[in-house]
Amino acid sequence: MKPLEGLRKTWRTAATLVGLAFSAAPRRAGVAIVTELLGALLTLLASYQIQNVVQAAATGDREHALRAGLTLAVTGGLGALSYFVYAQALPRLIEAVTVHLDSELVRLTARIPTLEYADRPVHADKIQLIRGQSQMLAGGLQAVMLNVRMLVTLGGTFVILIGIDPWLALLPIFAIPRAIAGARARKLQVRAQEATAEPMRLRGHIFNHATSPVAGKELRIFGLGAELAKRYRDISATTRHLNVRANWGGAIWSSLGDMAFTLGCVGAVAWLVVRAAEGAVTPGGVVLAATLATGLIIQMTFALQFAQYFQAIMTTVERYEWLVDFSNTAAKAASGEAAAPAILRRGLTVEGVSFTYPDRDKPVLSDVSLELPAGRVIALVGENGSGKSTLVKLLCGFYPPSAGRILVDDTDLADIAPAAWRERISGAFQDFTNFEVAMRESVGLGDLPRLGDRERVGAALGRAGAADLAKLDGERGLDVMLGKKWGGVDLSGGQWQKLALSRALMRDHPLLVVFDEPAAALDASAEHDLFERFAAEARSGQSGGRATLLISHRFSTVRMADAIAVLEAGRIAEFGSHQALMAAGGKYAELFEIQASAYR
Repeated sequence: MKPLEGLRKTWRTAATLVGLAFSAAPRRAGVAIVTELLGALLTLLASYQIQNVVQAAATGDREHALRAGLTLAVTGGLGALSYFVYAQALPRLIEAVTVHLDSELVRLTARIPTLEYADRPVHADKIQLIRGQSQMLAGGLQAVMLNVRMLVTLGGTFVILIGIDPWLALLPIFAIPRAIAGARARKLQVRAQEATAEPMRLRGHIFNHATSPVAGKELRIFGLGAELAKRYRDISATTRHLNVRANWGGAIWSSLGDMAFTLGCVGAVAWLVVRAAEGAVTPGGVVLAATLATGLIIQMTFALQFAQYFQAIMTTVERYEWLVDFSNTAAKAASGEAAAPAILRRGLTVEGVSFTYPDRDKPVLSDVSLELPAGRVIALVGENGSGKSTLVKLLCGFYPPSAGRILVDDTDLADIAPAAWRERISGAFQDFTNFEVAMRESVGLGDLPRLGDRERVGAALGRAGAADLAKLDGERGLDVMLGKKWGGVDLSGGQWQKLALSRALMRDHPLLVVFDEPAAALDASAEHDLFERFAAEARSGQSGGRATLLISHRFSTVRMADAIAVLEAGRIAEFGSHQALMAAGGKYAELFEIQASAYR
């Protein structure tokens, strides 16, 4: 990196951190910065007063000595007060910045309109590194202020030393090799950090599974504990090897830099002794120079340590700025500004849609065309990997098609603002989320404006066949806390799935409702009864003309749909009613017979 470019990056990093501080807690940020700078100036003034005290003592000037001593005491007292205020403000400022950063990470990730970032390992690694280093970013503010303080102190020390003896101005030159060595050491650490990002992500994944109560049953049945522990240790050994190698390399570079700096300091002290013996420096100047030279060594040591630490912060800030740019670019790329239609009149039309996931060559969907008429239920069936869930993601706007288009009535989905479209759709998915909050909130999250509408929450539970869940705790009812970790009730997989279905039914008159294996944890008869009600509701017009897409492996549920599309290797292989597809004797009939034979 060129020096000028490095300087620009340093200033940009400092500006970003200070900006985050003032965004998080402007008053505390102002107090911390002012008291830190004031402390630096008072330290210099106190050092200078030492010269006056010694000089007055050497000449026997009592009045001068008393005045200088009093000034030194006042300066020291103000410095102590300044540090006290700074020490009170800084921890609260760092806490505020940490909370602000975590909130920003949530906001920036959530505003990315697609899920593309999750499918790119490079992006996933960067976000993983950012998530693990919010504390470092917050602590980076302290590094900025300490570096500013040291620069002020070093600048003042430099001026005073020149006044004592101009040759002492050469002392900081010996810090240059140390700075270069520190930069080299940090570069090795950054490379190791980037090389271990993916293994660390995998290690965290293994650890989460190994310690999760959800995975506990399979871990014990299949005896996976020892195997996961072995894999965890193997990955740890790999990352440890990379980190140790980087640390050794960094230690060698740092030691070389320290040797050069120490030689310079020893030479400066020797020169000061010679000049004092010649009488070229006053007694007060000798004490002041010795004090400042000693302090300079300490300050340069800390300054270089913080400079190396700041290199790490710069890398983290770069990742944070990347996320800001990526989030903004992704939001702008979703250029649709049109509103979603108030009422769905014709339905949704999938026209020649193909899709390939990022960083993959083989398309998941190829030239898919499909009608989802308003007021009708369309079922989607196919073997695992045929592209069913991918089509759902495209309909929800989580990805744009690689080719073709999706029409909402006569409007291209790409022209509709992502937020506007998602406000008018709803869905329940096989990989649903267990929101461990109060039950009314777990359901009410399906329609944020009506989060506190207990009547609406109760109605959604009833439509999902989950009204009995509100009676799990007679006294608390909908206010019952969910999740054993919080002292709440522990729900079964089927009960959690009913809550997810209830959440999907919170919104009034959505344009599209997607059920992607949303009742896999329910028994077959419960799922059949549930979707029979949904289908009847859709056909009766009570749904407000919404289009409904149902994905299920249970053909007893699928057969009640108005029409069934069969996906095979990313293409629509068959389309029609249950009766028509059975009569055709194709893939659908084959899958139906395989499943039906299990019940005979």
